[in-house]
Amino acid sequence: MPIHITLTRKTRIDDPTDVLGRTYFGWDPDATAETNWAANRGHWVLGQRARGERYVLFSFVDDREIVMAAEIDDIVEATDKPGKKIIEGALLQPGHPVYEAFVGQPQPESARVRNPVTYLDVTVGGWLCGCGCGAEIYVGEFVRGHEQTALHQRVARIGTIPEFIRWFDTLEAGQSPETTRATAIAVEGRLELSVTAKGATTLRFTPVPA
Repeated sequence: MPIHITLTRKTRIDDPTDVLGRTYFGWDPDATAETNWAANRGHWVLGQRARGERYVLFSFVDDREIVMAAEIDDIVEATDKPGKKIIEGALLQPGHPVYEAFVGQPQPESARVRNPVTYLDVTVGGWLCGCGCGAEIYVGEFVRGHEQTALHQRVARIGTIPEFIRWFDTLEAGQSPETTRATAIAVEGRLELSVTAKGATTLRFTPVPA
């Protein structure tokens, strides 16, 4: 659950006591990411929950797009603003899995609240991409775009897309893909249906002797 912070438009400040030595806070679209990070890593109201997070994301209030991501090293007290905190860490660059997963993406709906500091309900860690490519990812289940690769690989095991759809529909209906043809029974007899513990079904028809 990374920390998410919504930034306002650039606002100039003239405060010689500012411990970060900033001249503005908020998002400046004309400044570098490094300059914006330096201007916005403080001063925030962050409780104990924030200390357990590894990443922080920043989005811009006007276009509701995530514009920066950083890895957190520590969260310290702002000596010039009692009760406020400063984030110490490193700005993430293109190529980092968390940057690729979030920066440039729309701000999540859950973050569109009045409080500028929220926590996103996503898991961020370090595990292998779900498509089987072997790449390590830090959010979600796939490297961006690899979910399509995984899907098409599995469709190909069945055949064409229409064949895959028909196969899937039989599974969803609780039928066995190999026994989906309708059969009409025009004689008297005994019909037996058995179901195993694993869910497999067997249907047996025994006609009555003439």
